Amino acid sequence: MEETLFVHQRDPTIRSTVLLVADELVSNLLKYGFKEGSEQHSRLNITLDDDWLEIELRDNGQCFNPLIHAKPNTLSAGLSERQVGGLGVYLVLKIMDETRYEWIEPWNCLTLRKRIGEKFDDCKT
Repeated sequence: MEETLFVHQRDPTIRSTVLLVADELVSNLLKYGFKEGSEQHSRLNITLDDDWLEIELRDNGQCFNPLIHAKPNTLSAGLSERQVGGLGVYLVLKIMDETRYEWIEPWNCLTLRKRIGEKFDDCKT
């Protein structure tokens, strides 16, 4: 990303969002989505225009819809009662404005969009 997207995109908010989302999605895919020894592929596509940041992850790992599994059961529990992990995908989905998942066999297709630009700036005031 340093040699492609971030060469022209210097906004620290966009940069941190892309890094957080990409890191969380890819690390979870590698930890839980792929099985050892099988033919596995993934594709991360990041699109940015004046109004939207779009991050799309496609993979042929295990079928998993993060939109229905995102909210941890222990979210309302005290810190000492919570299990380690489980908040990353939830956090990623909460910071995005639009989320969409499709299973197009054998592909998990997750698309996340965040409003940026003038329309986003107007909402901040």
